[in-house]
Amino acid sequence: MSSYNQDLLKEALKALGKSLLIVTGVGYGVLKALDVLTPERPPLVSRTPDPAKPPAAAEPEATLRRLDGVEERLIRMEKCLEVLAAPVERAAPRASRREGEHFVTRAELNQAMEQLSGSLETDMERRFEVQNRSVQSLRAMIARTDELLEQVIENIESVGVHA
Repeated sequence: MSSYNQDLLKEALKALGKSLLIVTGVGYGVLKALDVLTPERPPLVSRTPDPAKPPAAAEPEATLRRLDGVEERLIRMEKCLEVLAAPVERAAPRASRREGEHFVTRAELNQAMEQLSGSLETDMERRFEVQNRSVQSLRAMIARTDELLEQVIENIESVGVHA
């Protein structure tokens, strides 16, 4: 893979990671805003109240637990993105890194995807060609084996008839 393609893939992964983090952050903000704006309503199922906690304190704690869960998922997503981007960053030569931000244009991304699909298509065609030649040679070997087996059977029958 050329360094240009590696740079393009690295930038695309970085842009994807940023987009995922933005979408997740917006979702987190919406959830938090909905929790704040939601009027308090009685629970749908009657629960036995915990004598140690007042009823009003139980719901904010549940909301905080949910928000902590969302934060943990965000951290896991960031770590997964770092793991995905690490091989690309290691493969990219240090000298080709640019000082400024470089955003991937749609044309660059399309070109990289076309190059990738072209190389995959060429590789698959080559593999199918090799497999086709292997199947043809196996068919030829089977046909030759059948001929030889037929000759052996004819020789055995002719020896058996003359004996």
